[in-house]
Amino acid sequence: MAAERAALFLATRLPTEPKEAKRRPHPESELADQEARLRELAARECYHVTRVFSEILPEFPEQRPGLKALRTAMWLREIDVILVPSPECLYRDPDRLKAFLIEARTLGARVEFLEVPPLYAWVVKEYGWPREWSR
Repeated sequence: MAAERAALFLATRLPTEPKEAKRRPHPESELADQEARLRELAARECYHVTRVFSEILPEFPEQRPGLKALRTAMWLREIDVILVPSPECLYRDPDRLKAFLIEARTLGARVEFLEVPPLYAWVVKEYGWPREWSR
């Protein structure tokens, strides 16, 4: 059986306060750390990483080119599984996350997260694609 085609989606937000900017690593470092962790997960699950999408976002982004490219790849059926560090990398709003998960599921793509904060747990549980369905 061929390995599933995986896409990594990396995202970080620019700090809004100077104190926060001093505490946090540089955005490129955060993205590199996310990518390493997601590639480790992909290797463990025998996924073939075919695409990497990333975004460095301001507090209130007007455009999301990385997310738009990911959604285009979903619609073109270029990926089977999307690996994301956390739901808030996709959307901070649980309702928008819900819509994205439904869209992915409808298109046959599975979304897996490294961690799911409590705010998003119900959305992922209710609208995500449980791993046991796909195996």
